[in-house]
Amino acid sequence: MKKSHKGLLILAVPFVLGFLAGYLVRGSRGGDRIEVRAEAPAESAAQTGAEECAECADEAEAVFDDVDGLGEKPERKEIIYYRDRLPYARLFADLNEAHLRVARQLGLQEIPKTREDFSHKGLVRIEDNEHLVVDELQYSIPYLTEGAAEELYRIARAFSDSLKSKNLLDYKLVVSSLLRTEEDVDRLRRSGNPNASDNSAHCYGTTFDITYTRYYSEDESEAFMQPFELTKVLGEVLLDEKNAARCLVKYEKQEHCFHITSCVK
Repeated sequence: MKKSHKGLLILAVPFVLGFLAGYLVRGSRGGDRIEVRAEAPAESAAQTGAEECAECADEAEAVFDDVDGLGEKPERKEIIYYRDRLPYARLFADLNEAHLRVARQLGLQEIPKTREDFSHKGLVRIEDNEHLVVDELQYSIPYLTEGAAEELYRIARAFSDSLKSKNLLDYKLVVSSLLRTEEDVDRLRRSGNPNASDNSAHCYGTTFDITYTRYYSEDESEAFMQPFELTKVLGEVLLDEKNAARCLVKYEKQEHCFHITSCVK
């Protein structure tokens, strides 16, 4: 190799080495920037997830308000009346003919035709009180004869007293049917109810129904009783009233009620 070429090569080597070193440094810095940009979304996702978890925790806390400071939701406590169920269908089997006979003897002499046009004479308006509530009546109006009203209130008081004496919870009876007019009977028949009849004791103001599937409570505690447990108590009360000859009772399985006609004048 000529001396001139060697001189040029010696001069070029530092320049080439410097260029390569600069290129490598820039490439390394560029890689750092790429790596930082790749980590940024991951950090954002983690932050979003944390925020969502915090929102979920806030919602859970809003649903459960630990007012007692127990740190856990209280479980509802069921109260049980430890007595065997009465044979309702056998004990309360007074036929419709018997109900009608008593109703015609002690009740209204003339069946009301419509809700708007009937005499209130000799009738008592039945309203909610401390022992019972009147259901939303679709096919009857809230009236009974004085004797029937007296018997209904007696049953309701006895039910309440029996619950207290047994240290059970306080519930009210739900009255589901009272006096029916001819108009009510016609509407009930058109509804397809098989028990709709022109010869209904309800038309004389002596008869009322008490449902055995629903009971009313104003108690806001976590304790509760099942309807069938409360019906055990109601059955005892009705049996006492029936044995005292103060009423006739028919256990209506299809209508879910006790059909009761007062024998009190």
